[in-house]
Amino acid sequence: MQRSAILRFLLSRAASSLGDQFLMFAVPLIVYRSTGSVAMSGLAFFIEWLPRICSLPIAGNLCDRLDSWRVYGFADTARAISCACVAWLALATPSNSFPIIAGLSAVCAFFYAQAFIALESTVPRLVMPEHMPKAQALLQAIDQTASIAGPALAALLAARFPPSGLLWVAASVFGLSALSVWSLRNDLHRAEPRRTEDREGFNAGVVGAVGVLRDKPVLWALIALSMGVNLIVGVALATGAAITTGRFGLSNSLFGFLQTIVGVVALASFLAVPYLTRRLSVYWIGVVAFGMIVAGGLLMGMASSFPVFVLGYALSFASCGLFNVYIRTERAHWIPRDQLGRVLSLIVLLNQLSLPVAGLIVATFGGRLGVQPIFIAVSMLGLLTYAALWRYLQRNSRTADSLRMMVVKVE
Repeated sequence: MQRSAILRFLLSRAASSLGDQFLMFAVPLIVYRSTGSVAMSGLAFFIEWLPRICSLPIAGNLCDRLDSWRVYGFADTARAISCACVAWLALATPSNSFPIIAGLSAVCAFFYAQAFIALESTVPRLVMPEHMPKAQALLQAIDQTASIAGPALAALLAARFPPSGLLWVAASVFGLSALSVWSLRNDLHRAEPRRTEDREGFNAGVVGAVGVLRDKPVLWALIALSMGVNLIVGVALATGAAITTGRFGLSNSLFGFLQTIVGVVALASFLAVPYLTRRLSVYWIGVVAFGMIVAGGLLMGMASSFPVFVLGYALSFASCGLFNVYIRTERAHWIPRDQLGRVLSLIVLLNQLSLPVAGLIVATFGGRLGVQPIFIAVSMLGLLTYAALWRYLQRNSRTADSLRMMVVKVE
């Protein structure tokens, strides 16, 4: 494929990532501004994440049976149209903002999974194997840049326009992403292999994945740790806007500042990975990162000022990248290579179930107990989970002894 075509595809990815960041900024603000309820913020987060998780098996199935680039283009087209329609409806009927935004969250969450899986399926067909490390590094850089630039740009726009105006911007960048993909349809179509009949079937693949988890109990321990991390992160994502603008009475722009700080610190932790893997085993990187995530959750739960809350928020989110280094590397040693895709799909599904659960916890208890006691509760649950598993993991982790372990990135 020509260099210009690959650059246009990367432009599509950059636009799509920016759209995701605008939605992550705008949706919690609109929900909290329109309802004034932290419980409703938690409910909106639950509504956003449940279809995202449920659609993961559908996404993989579609990409196996259709051209993956078509799935990608259609997903961003659907998100662009949804954002534009909801932006118009929010202006026309402001009293119904919550159900409108909740519906948008559900639709965009469903198509986010389609776009993510389709992207992962398309890239290897565009790039020669010898160029894959460079391409993946470039995609990672695009995502990290969007995580910094997106909230910063959204905060600047929020200072002049209402949060619902950001939905028009999100619609525009999703539309740009879709146009870039559709403009490459001839190049991408030639890059797709011919489809062969899937004789095994979807149900048989799931049964095989369950069998691997049954035979490898260490994978269940890794899933338990990941779910503990996602509970803390999920509560933070569901309540960040409410705590910033409600508990501390600060502006929308400062919520954008919070998101930008997280992006910068996450990028710094990502750049530190090569240094750390030369001095610590991957297992101990995971242990330290897990402890930092729990410490960040406790800081958010005890914070009496916004700077302390920012410190806890940044500590938890920045440590997630380091924790993922351990999780992805460790599980790659236990999953048979010929069943990697199906087993990972099931593991990701189980890992991310705790995200809508976090939203449901906030929706149920946030109004009565307040958000900060929830942070303390989920952080202590994470700590107890590790205490129950640490001896087993230290004895069985294949990354515990090697100082110079190669980091295998498995999505």
